[in-house]
Amino acid sequence: MKILELNQESFSLKNIILKFDELNHNEVISLQKKLYRNGSLTRLAPDSLLVVLTIDDLAKLINLFENDEDKKMLEVIYKRHQIIWSGKNFNFDLTRKSIVYSIVNVTPDSFYDGNPDNLNLSHILKRVEADLENGASVLELGGKSSKPGYDDISPEEEWNRLKEPILELKKNFPKAIFAVDTDEAYVMERVLDAGVDIINDIDGFDTNDKLKVVEKYQPAVVAMNNGRAGFSYADNVYEELPLFFENKKEELLQLGLKAEQIVIDPGVGFFNGDSGSDSLERVKATEILSRIGLPLMIAISRKSFMGKLFNAQGDERLFSSLVLEAQMVADGGRILRVHDVKETKRLLDAIEIYKEF
Repeated sequence: MKILELNQESFSLKNIILKFDELNHNEVISLQKKLYRNGSLTRLAPDSLLVVLTIDDLAKLINLFENDEDKKMLEVIYKRHQIIWSGKNFNFDLTRKSIVYSIVNVTPDSFYDGNPDNLNLSHILKRVEADLENGASVLELGGKSSKPGYDDISPEEEWNRLKEPILELKKNFPKAIFAVDTDEAYVMERVLDAGVDIINDIDGFDTNDKLKVVEKYQPAVVAMNNGRAGFSYADNVYEELPLFFENKKEELLQLGLKAEQIVIDPGVGFFNGDSGSDSLERVKATEILSRIGLPLMIAISRKSFMGKLFNAQGDERLFSSLVLEAQMVADGGRILRVHDVKETKRLLDAIEIYKEF
């Protein structure tokens, strides 16, 4: 038996095209039985089968093969489609499983939970403890709001909001993985000095000062395209975002980062329009962006575009968030940046149970 991957030059989690050649009659029957649930199984010739698999289908198929040589060929193909996100203190295999990335606001004016208590250290410690118990893999602190129409603050004030919580959290939860959401080079440098693992920049590391910090510290990063700067490569989201992120990937690799350190975020909810269509287009770009082969963040939790498109207000946005997040996971999204950790973890657990049947 020969196993060929026909689209091996491209990355995919949903459309892995395999051709099984030089099959004898018994091998054809055996393979058809192994793939009986796959609707894309096509017999090209008496000794040849064509099949389109998801990464989950491929993983299951590997376990069904007893011949070591055939199994090894499939394992090589599987490895080519792996998605790893790693930093100095963590390593997540996201090929088939997604993780929960918790939003911990350290700002009084968050769109979701704007509250003076967010600046209270005791409140922050309790929130982080609860999120870890409920299944968060990463905890992200944000020292200023970035919602549409937000009021900017100085980098010094932003760092002053973050400094004590970071030090206390590192002391109380030494094994936890912490990120900071900031678009300021000054803040990036200080939080990295304080031991933060991940920097998330809503502007995609768009200045020399920020790129110098990345080059110096080599952190894991989340790079976003939020649409606020307009389009540079095309006149639509579906062409613009892949080109933007391919170029951003190369720029960050040239600074010494490895691909496994780079996460991309399509920037849902930052365009301050009346319809919310830009946000939904960015949601629907998930599968296209997953083909880049980098870990992909899903960051849509309770955002206002759901009110514009689905008339979902307040707590109603949790339901629409979970529905869209489930679709984005199916399309290749792997890091769910959310406010509702417990509910999101239940969603991911349900998805895993469903996939295993």
